[in-house]
Amino acid sequence: KKEAPAAAAAATPAPHDLPRTVRQCAYNFVFYGPLQHFWYAALAVKFPMAAGASLAANFSPFAIKVFLNQAVLGPVVVSTFFAWSMALQGQARAYFPKMRRDAYPTLQRGWIFWIPAASVNFAVVPVQCQVLYMSCCSIVWAYILSQAAGQALPEPVKAVKSKP
Repeated sequence: KKEAPAAAAAATPAPHDLPRTVRQCAYNFVFYGPLQHFWYAALAVKFPMAAGASLAANFSPFAIKVFLNQAVLGPVVVSTFFAWSMALQGQARAYFPKMRRDAYPTLQRGWIFWIPAASVNFAVVPVQCQVLYMSCCSIVWAYILSQAAGQALPEPVKAVKSKP
């Protein structure tokens, strides 16, 4: 039995998008990696947690770190990644429509992913290993963010004039 051409095309995976992978790696190397280093060091200094203490004893700095990770770092990463991606694709003018359309849904996906990841990070990962742990988590997040950044903007809807 022969497969229909449309079904065969649907079953064929899309080819790897090497330019998107290079943009993602460059963003992580140039911006996100250094940002993480300074961000987690600043959080550790500003909101220290007692080593060996229970989570209940450390709850306040733990909760503040998880909150700030999502309320401050999350929007910075999403907006800069979209700007980076759009600029390197020669689509800088589409940045604001992209942000209006995709920033909040991407942040929502980020909350689903990063709140548990950050909770584990701040609750059980030693400070000296936090950037490494979050960098490992960011490999998965990079895929999620790259998918969001790679979505094409829909064509604008043109008004149809009704005839009297």
